Amino acid sequence: MADHDLLAEPLLDAREAAKLLHIPRSTLYELVRSRGLPCVRIGRRGLRFTRADLARWVGQNSVRR
Repeated sequence: MADHDLLAEPLLDAREAAKLLHIPRSTLYELVRSRGLPCVRIGRRGLRFTRADLARWVGQNSVRR
């Protein structure tokens, strides 16, 4: 995604991102901390997410059998 396209979609807050991934918010925060789930930091505590980043991360972290 080009830099100028990054803000073409609305940023998701933690509640929305967790709902999209079907996980609890606590798990979302743990994935940010331990597994490199991409996010945008807003201030010291605020996190926002893009659908494109979440989709890319899920694809890269999917287990293929």
